[in-house]
Amino acid sequence: MRLSVVRGGGVAGIATRTELSADSLSANDASALRAKVEEAGLAHLADDVPAHPQPDDLLYQLTLEDEAGVHTVHLAESTLPEAIRSLIAWVDSMPAAEHGRA
Repeated sequence: MRLSVVRGGGVAGIATRTELSADSLSANDASALRAKVEEAGLAHLADDVPAHPQPDDLLYQLTLEDEAGVHTVHLAESTLPEAIRSLIAWVDSMPAAEHGRA
């Protein structure tokens, strides 16, 4: 399983990417990643490209790669579900996460 989070927009307009692969995690952290993805319902979210985001809203593209395939969703900061927000924060906090510009 691999999760990619791309953020763009906002005041600065800079796009960044954070990626986390279960292969780079301990068994416990890999299980936690799977559980958090499942809790957030990411694999079942419809792609909801924001038609009219709030001014200076960050836009997110989350891409999940797992045994079921590749699933991508687009969300705006102002409408981000709390479970997705929590998942993103957890991924960002993991030392094994790869950070860079998109």
